[in-house]
Amino acid sequence: MDLNNPLKVTITLHREFLVADTPDQKLFIMLKLRPTKEVANSRPNTAVSILIDTSGSMYEIVSGNPQPTGNILSIDGNQYREVTGGKSKIDIVIESLHNLIDSGLLNQQDKVCLIQFDDQATILLPLTPATQKQDLKNAIARLKEFSGGTCMGRGMEKALKILQSQFMTSKRAIIFTDGQTFDEFECQELAKKFGENSIPITALGIGEYNEDLLINLGDTTAGRLYHIVEKEAKGTQIPVEKVPETIFEEYQDTINEVINNLAMTVKTVKGVELKRVTKVYPEQAEFPLLHQPYHIGSAIGNDETIFILEFDVDSRASSRVRIAQLGLTYDVPAQNRRGELPPQNIVVQFLAGQSGTADVDQEVMGYVQQRNISSIVDEATRLAETNPELAEQKMETARRLTVRIGNQDMLESLNEGIIELRKTRKISSTTRKTVKMGAKGKTVKMSTTDLDEGLSDDKIREITGT
Repeated sequence: MDLNNPLKVTITLHREFLVADTPDQKLFIMLKLRPTKEVANSRPNTAVSILIDTSGSMYEIVSGNPQPTGNILSIDGNQYREVTGGKSKIDIVIESLHNLIDSGLLNQQDKVCLIQFDDQATILLPLTPATQKQDLKNAIARLKEFSGGTCMGRGMEKALKILQSQFMTSKRAIIFTDGQTFDEFECQELAKKFGENSIPITALGIGEYNEDLLINLGDTTAGRLYHIVEKEAKGTQIPVEKVPETIFEEYQDTINEVINNLAMTVKTVKGVELKRVTKVYPEQAEFPLLHQPYHIGSAIGNDETIFILEFDVDSRASSRVRIAQLGLTYDVPAQNRRGELPPQNIVVQFLAGQSGTADVDQEVMGYVQQRNISSIVDEATRLAETNPELAEQKMETARRLTVRIGNQDMLESLNEGIIELRKTRKISSTTRKTVKMGAKGKTVKMSTTDLDEGLSDDKIREITGT
């Protein structure tokens, strides 16, 4: 590999050998990216668009010790009892933004855009250097001027137009929402464009939001998801009081994305098909295989960013065969340059009989198992209404995998879901959001000794759901 290359790339197969003359085999490839020390210590320019839901439900009190005033308020056709002494969702968002501006984290290299959306959308502040604090605070103060329904796509459309014009920049959209949106399809289509422009979406959902939509936004853009709860947080939940801290951490992570606009090309030979591409560390995202190159997000500094590629491999005679070629391009914002990984050959040895084909790479399979938990959880939540017994079995399978992997927050969330299924024979909306959003959240770093040795092909199919 080029010594001047700013990105160290390693490619590891889950097996060096596959069985000859055997159809329908699986091959998992781990793609591990790590920036060089020089790049990891660089500081890219950033552009972050913050989209705030200002629909009527955002004025609901969710923390503090509210006391009724006796007055009745009418908002969007609904009546509410006025209270004092508590914080509403919109109050907590405003506090979060003020904390970010006053944190000292941001400098002249960082630009912030503020957009509100309800049934309309308004750019309250175009991309503005974060050092212009008064301009930012004036825009934040306007958030309480709005109220209405929820059309998230209108806000996303404005954010995309602003952010896609920024080049050699670490970009992100942060969306805070508390309800169902009327334009779900438009949001999904816009998310594809966010992904193609290397703009991850961080979605913070509280209340009766559509978790499947937010999961789609996270997967399509290599973004992150947070399930915010008003009361005591358990497992992967985030308490509403920690929203300011969470938004602050998201901006820190944006600064830490020193490699971005990753675009991967995969060419396969006849009889080999790429089935899935999943980011598995430091968080999980399932990329849609719409067209090449596949846009797979960014790579962080001072740690690894890891992907799993899953292939179906048809029958082959005993031989050593190149089954695929993998290429990669990317941006290094702080150096204002493009980088490239020349096409890498993926070569597999097919052997007669089972000898030599049982040994698997434990690190690769650890990530494959971790990836599969979200699929199992998703299936369990779908089954809960019609077949709670089978749903419980699926949740128990996910729990066992989580124990092996050691993800304690996810384990706590799954345990809550299993207990609820046993008691009520269903999964509540809050629990469903917790386990589904949590299964797509931050993942655990694997090692070569996390799993037992000697996984058979049947066992691999069992634990990976294939």
